[in-house]
Amino acid sequence: MRFAATLQRIGRHVPLLAFALAASCVSAQALPPVAAPPASVAASPGLPEPPADTRLPGPDPRQCGTSKWSALCATGRWTQFATIDVRVTASGFTATYTMEQFGNGQVHATYREEAGTARRGGEIVLIDEDGFAYRSRETFPAADSIIDYMMSSPIMISKLAALLLDLGVLGPPGDVTRPQPITAGSTTQFIRTEAPRIAALYGPPWKLTGTVSRAGDDKVAFSLRLRFRPVDEKGKLMAGKTDTVALEGTLSFVPQRAALPDSFDLVGWKLVKRDEPRAGVNTIAEALQSFGSR
Repeated sequence: MRFAATLQRIGRHVPLLAFALAASCVSAQALPPVAAPPASVAASPGLPEPPADTRLPGPDPRQCGTSKWSALCATGRWTQFATIDVRVTASGFTATYTMEQFGNGQVHATYREEAGTARRGGEIVLIDEDGFAYRSRETFPAADSIIDYMMSSPIMISKLAALLLDLGVLGPPGDVTRPQPITAGSTTQFIRTEAPRIAALYGPPWKLTGTVSRAGDDKVAFSLRLRFRPVDEKGKLMAGKTDTVALEGTLSFVPQRAALPDSFDLVGWKLVKRDEPRAGVNTIAEALQSFGSR
């Protein structure tokens, strides 16, 4: 998945990230940016092989951030999915996230989160470089904060799943040919996931356990459990405390669709261009015409 392109298009405000701030006690951090992942591999049937070079600066291909955190970040082979569907469970918190990215850079994402009696959810499509449509019962502070509130959680959870699978499988998605258990862990390195204006650290010692299997010619199913030490708002490990998060879902590596269908129904959605609300439209084609992109 082209995370770098997605991240460049969104983000000025820190979202109300229920997962990071309320459920799992992983603290949101203003952390240094990481190097961009390599471009997606060429479209091919079935599960892709890794790109020729998935390295980031440092001794480990997934190493990122500063030496202060010595963190691992998602990059390369497992981030290059076409779609993800994942259910997250943590203490007092459940959520489901889906995301699809298209060849032209468009993105379609949904989220549903529950923490105690609190509920939030919505659906968003990034239509062009600075225009999007969304629907949600939530009230957002301002139009220029909507994408951050709606997209940060799906992006960060997708990255967490991709990194854990990379660490656990020890190979590209194509190596998953049968059901198999996976494990990984570290006593020294953090795990870091980021969106444009927020990041989360999962502290060491952490331990991953889970299973992976093929779920069709172009899908990998996963069930993962990560036990880790939470951090405070300054990124310092919280002594004597551990948390657990479970991720279950599927990743599809079918070649990305070229674009959202022109007929995609936007009746009842709200339209925003350059942080300014626009009159509603009925379809993606009408939205592109309204934006001057067609």
